[in-house]
Amino acid sequence: MLLGDLSRADYANSLPPVFARLCARLKTLDLPNLPLGWQDLEAGIRMNVMTFETSAAEGKQAEMHRKFIDIQLLIEGEEMIEYGVSQPNLSLYDDYREEDDYQLTSAIENKNEVILKPNMFAIFLPFEPHKPGNTVVTHQTIKKLVVKVPIELLGGA
Repeated sequence: MLLGDLSRADYANSLPPVFARLCARLKTLDLPNLPLGWQDLEAGIRMNVMTFETSAAEGKQAEMHRKFIDIQLLIEGEEMIEYGVSQPNLSLYDDYREEDDYQLTSAIENKNEVILKPNMFAIFLPFEPHKPGNTVVTHQTIKKLVVKVPIELLGGA
């Protein structure tokens, strides 16, 4: 998992080139006024802009991907994301949905938490479970986007 803030001038200094390029593109967008739904960020890379109400982490399932990297950027509000970076025990996950590239679990081993505020982003690599959209203090409506980056781009950005 990588964490950063687009508000910082040096946000890209330690990012792999593909993430630095995509985050630079995100910085040029009018984030608060982006329309909701799926849209192209660049050729072969899509993002989903969404709004929803945060909720308690308890009772929700975490997701994990194999073929895509998530760049999750918070636009408005505040959210807590639970995540894990330990090697996942796949026996704790349900069946992998290859077409949609995800599988779910009710337990993240060696769980950590991060709180995102506007312009902050978290990058989740394959096999890093994450549970986004959790309430920090009170339930609130947030706006965020998730960029789906094919894993192949990490090596040859």
